[in-house]
Amino acid sequence: MVKRRTGSNSTEKIFYQLTIQPSLATGHNDTMTYFWAKTTADGEEGISVYEHMIHVGCVAQCLAEIAPTLLERYKLSAAEIGALAALHDLGKISPGFQQKCEGWLKRHGLMKIAQNGCWDTRAETDHGKVSHAVTQGFLINKGIAKEHAKYLAAVLGAHHGRLKYRPDSRGLRLDTLIRESNSGIDWDGERQQAAEDAWNFFLSPERNELSSYSTSIIWWLAGLTTVADWIGSNERFFSAESSPQDSRATALHAIQSIGFVPPRLQPDLSFYEIFGFPPNEMQVKAKKMINGPGVYVIEAPMGMGKTEAALGIVYQLMIKGQAHGMYFALPTQATSNRIHLRVNSFLERIAVEPIKNRLIHGNSWLMQNSIDFQLTVPGTTSYTIAQTQTGIDWFASAKRALLAPFGVGTIDQALLGVVAAKHFFVRHFALAGKVVIIDEVHSYDVYTGSLIDKLISTLEQLGCTVLILSATLTAQRRSQLLGCDDDTPNPSEQPYPLISGRSEETHLSQLTSAPPPSRYVRVVFESEHTAQKEAVEVARKGGAVLWICNTVGSAQRCYRQLQRLASGEFPIGLLHSKFPHWRRETLEETWMKRFGKGEATRCGAILVSTQVVEQSVDLDSDFMISELAPTDMILQRTGRLWRHMRDRRPVESACLCIIKEDSTLLQLRTGTPMDIIRELGDKALVYAPFVLLRSLEVWSEQTSGITIPDQIRELIEKTYEEREDEPKGWEQLYNEWYGTDSAKRMQAMMNSNIWQPLLDDREDIQTRLNEIPSTSIVLCRSLLAATVTFLDGAEIEIRPGDFQFSVAKAVQSNLVRLPAHYIDPGISTNTALSGYLYKGQYVAIVDNAGRVSVVGAQAKVALTYSDEYGLEIKKINTKEKI
Repeated sequence: MVKRRTGSNSTEKIFYQLTIQPSLATGHNDTMTYFWAKTTADGEEGISVYEHMIHVGCVAQCLAEIAPTLLERYKLSAAEIGALAALHDLGKISPGFQQKCEGWLKRHGLMKIAQNGCWDTRAETDHGKVSHAVTQGFLINKGIAKEHAKYLAAVLGAHHGRLKYRPDSRGLRLDTLIRESNSGIDWDGERQQAAEDAWNFFLSPERNELSSYSTSIIWWLAGLTTVADWIGSNERFFSAESSPQDSRATALHAIQSIGFVPPRLQPDLSFYEIFGFPPNEMQVKAKKMINGPGVYVIEAPMGMGKTEAALGIVYQLMIKGQAHGMYFALPTQATSNRIHLRVNSFLERIAVEPIKNRLIHGNSWLMQNSIDFQLTVPGTTSYTIAQTQTGIDWFASAKRALLAPFGVGTIDQALLGVVAAKHFFVRHFALAGKVVIIDEVHSYDVYTGSLIDKLISTLEQLGCTVLILSATLTAQRRSQLLGCDDDTPNPSEQPYPLISGRSEETHLSQLTSAPPPSRYVRVVFESEHTAQKEAVEVARKGGAVLWICNTVGSAQRCYRQLQRLASGEFPIGLLHSKFPHWRRETLEETWMKRFGKGEATRCGAILVSTQVVEQSVDLDSDFMISELAPTDMILQRTGRLWRHMRDRRPVESACLCIIKEDSTLLQLRTGTPMDIIRELGDKALVYAPFVLLRSLEVWSEQTSGITIPDQIRELIEKTYEEREDEPKGWEQLYNEWYGTDSAKRMQAMMNSNIWQPLLDDREDIQTRLNEIPSTSIVLCRSLLAATVTFLDGAEIEIRPGDFQFSVAKAVQSNLVRLPAHYIDPGISTNTALSGYLYKGQYVAIVDNAGRVSVVGAQAKVALTYSDEYGLEIKKINTKEKI
């Protein structure tokens, strides 16, 4: 039976109390106890099940109130959401869970009962499974259709990241799931009473059913409940002295403190007031067309302001109440690093009060000194260490950008919401009702592209506005993204720029706008040696030269050669992905300024880089050199050439120099597939050989130069058009490419089956099909028993069993990736850092000579590191880089 009692410090507390038969307790009929939900640091019973249910329900209600458009879409009230979320931990009222706290057993005289087997030892210990089973029955009794109740119960019981049962599974029976006989306790009666009281806390007692139900709500509800449980388990807000009567006020304070409440916006701002310049025709027409949730594609040349057009639409929709946040998804972390600075400026102008920078960038948590979110103490019975780390991982990592009202990060974090990754449904909740901007959509392979198609359809169901930005789409790909039939006649002649889209209420519509002034780009093919000499000459004249390579090894080699040629006459920089985060940030800041829009820091210099500068970065070079790449990538690279108007440049015209292949185009036409791949070298491991051949053919025809944006569509469509007169070797490579793409589509479909066993929550594994799987190493100077000195100089003493935010920051800041096959996966090491590493991450020690040692490293390679070159991988006994 349920009673109330006054707790310590005169704070009213509600506990679930049950009368124990004299023979089962201490021999007194008035002996009372309660069901615990959390234990204290010393192992005693703490917050009760009912209290925790109310805490979480109130947080869920407050979170739901943030998104009124979603409540209207799902035809549910915030109170109904709170009532449903409160049921998530009903399963803790069960012998399998309650007997986990020895202090609780001892305090209430139940040790003998547990030890003597009066509680069946086969009792279910997974409270999530019990919650699923009990909640399903409770909802059915509330008048909710069985078909709906089983799905709602499944997602409410999955708040630790895993579905306990498929909703359509047969034989889900409480009497076989929970063996509770011979205990003398009416467990089911207590659960039903707890559920009824929690339900009535949020809804009037006479209300017996939900006002509505939509199948699209279940994953949003699952994600909301999970986040509410994390927040409701935060002892900083919900302490043992908290009262259910104060839960709503506490919940509101909690979500405001964490930063989940969208900021107040300045009303009626013009485009000029937000961005400091008047809109062009494309930006005006984009605003005109996009005035509500739907899917839209903005195609426009590099540098025409697609980002500002998208951010302007974000402001417009949020002011109208048709969106409650934004996530800006980019291909790489490097591109998100640059965009977040532009989003910073945007938010400063539209928000009434300042918005904390940490909320709008995936890696901004690395700039914090402490974590403002703390779960139950690790190691307690309530939360396992793994569960605690999961919550911390969401609130103190790149994932946080999804949960925040405004987020900037990689597309991969969003894509993990459509594959069977643990907590995939948290991403549904995080993105629902927002404007999701997918930038540079052309840059993904078929596997990731197929997941993007799935993501778009999912976001539509979640009431999102999806803005897809690209400079180089084929007509076929545009149709796929919009979910329309590809019946475009003469795709090369389609207008450009072009805005296409549809909403739930309208069919496909399109608007065109005037293109920017055309600019001429000279195209030349030169050997690598000749190109190096020309680069040095331009830099000597004060020019900014950008050299883009396809692999890290190629960039490091080219950088060395240019250094020898230049002899220190001017700055030469190297930028790629094999620098740790702290070093890469410094390099990016230096070179973005040097090659930026202003004149103050501009001087003769050469920057050698990989694809990290290919898109979404505001670099302006006078002369560009590029290795052969697919046409769309080369066009993106030219977006960094003569990007801004300047009075004086050290060269007469914009020039794109493409490095010549050792074999002529004619020789490549007659070669076998193996010969061709060998001739193309490492770039054939990065890009499809057939696409490289087509691109070489197309660009070889442009030696008289090209005009941009006039020829963008023509060059793209010619590269990817279907033909029947391919050389035999090319045809075989095409078939291999087509077959590989079909397999990738199938793999994407398999991985997006959310009812399969859960996959790792790892973006590099689930969201990209990497032909060469990678792993990560944490670069340290030394690692003693409990003290770590990281490569960046941070020296930290690690406290066992205690999560230290400073350690998590240092690990992330000093990570570098390398091919997984260079580390023996069978090697397992246990160090002081082990609790901060994911599977497939290793500790590496860097000595004073730059030699990198990793336990389990293959003997065939030598790893070295320097702040100048980054991580280098060399084959033993050769000078060859990998």
